[in-house]
Amino acid sequence: MTPRLHLRCGDDLRGRLQQAGIAGEYLCFSDPVCMGPASMGPAQETGMPDGTPADGVDLMAWLGMRARYVALHSGQDLMAVRLRLGREYAALGGLHRREAVWLWFEHDLWDQAALIRILSLLAEKRLLRGKLLLLPADGTRCFPELSDAELAMLEPRPLSDLQIEQAAEAWAAFAAPDPRALDVFSRRELALPHLAAALRRHLRDLPWTTDGLGETERAVLRAIAGLGEVADEALLLRSIGRADAVFHLTDQILREMVGRLRQGPHRLVMREAPLRLTPRGAAVLAGRDRHRPAPRFQAGVTVLPEPPWLWDPARAAVVPGKT
Repeated sequence: MTPRLHLRCGDDLRGRLQQAGIAGEYLCFSDPVCMGPASMGPAQETGMPDGTPADGVDLMAWLGMRARYVALHSGQDLMAVRLRLGREYAALGGLHRREAVWLWFEHDLWDQAALIRILSLLAEKRLLRGKLLLLPADGTRCFPELSDAELAMLEPRPLSDLQIEQAAEAWAAFAAPDPRALDVFSRRELALPHLAAALRRHLRDLPWTTDGLGETERAVLRAIAGLGEVADEALLLRSIGRADAVFHLTDQILREMVGRLRQGPHRLVMREAPLRLTPRGAAVLAGRDRHRPAPRFQAGVTVLPEPPWLWDPARAAVVPGKT
C-alpha cells in the first residue's frame, strides 16, 4: 500500500500542504472541465456538436478532444497538453493502491465540475470505497487562503456511496445535450454540500431569454463598460476575478470569453486593444439589442446564434429556445 495522496484541480496547494505538516503525495487534475465540451462523438472531431456522452466513448478520444480545447484556449503546445492530461487521467486508475485519497475541492464551479468528473470515473471502483475522503470547504474561502494552522486543522470525511453515486449522476446530466435533466437534478437535496449551487451557476451561463447573454458574459461586459478603456485582460481580471462567489474567473476563462465576444460581424467587444465595448455591445448591455452568441459548447449543450436552450431568469429554469 502506497502513502496517502492529495488530489486537487490545481497546483496551488502542492507546497502548502507540506508546509502545513500534512503528509502525502500530490496529484494535480488540470482538465478545466467547467469550460468547453463535455460530450463528444464523431461530429465533434471536425468541430461540429454532437450529443454522445463522453463516458460512452473511448477515453483516448476524450483526451484528444479535451487536449485540443485546452491547447487552443491556453496557447499551450497540443502534444504537451495531451501528454499531461493522459498522465493525470491514467493516475486515477491507480488510486485504489493508496491507503487514502484526500480530495481538496472547494465550493466553486471549477472545483465542483472537476470533482464530479473524477468521481464519475471512480464510481464503479469498489476497491476505493472508504478511501476517498473529502476536505470540508466553508463555501467562502479557497483552501490556499487558509493559514497553515487552519489547513492542518481540517478533518476530511469519507465519501458515502450516495455522494459518489450522485456525483456520477451529476456528471451524466452535465455532459448531456439537453440541460433540463441537470436543471431538475440541481433542485434535488444533494449529499455533496456545494454541488447544487455550482450546477445552477453553470446553467445561468446559458444564453438568457432577456438578452442572449450568459451571466459571466454580462459581468464581463459590465466590467469593461465600468472601467472605460481597459488596457489588458489582466486589469479586467483583477477587477472582477473574485466578484462571483461560485464562479471565480481565471485568466484562462476570461481570455476565452473575451475572444468569443470579439468574434463575428456583430461582436460586442472591440477586436483591437484597448478593451472596450462596440456600439452593439453597449446596446445589448443596455437592453436595446439582443446578443446572438457564437457557436460553442457549454459542457454537453450546444450554444448557437439561435440557441436551442435558454436560461429564463423569471422562472429560474432552463427553457427551450425558439425552433
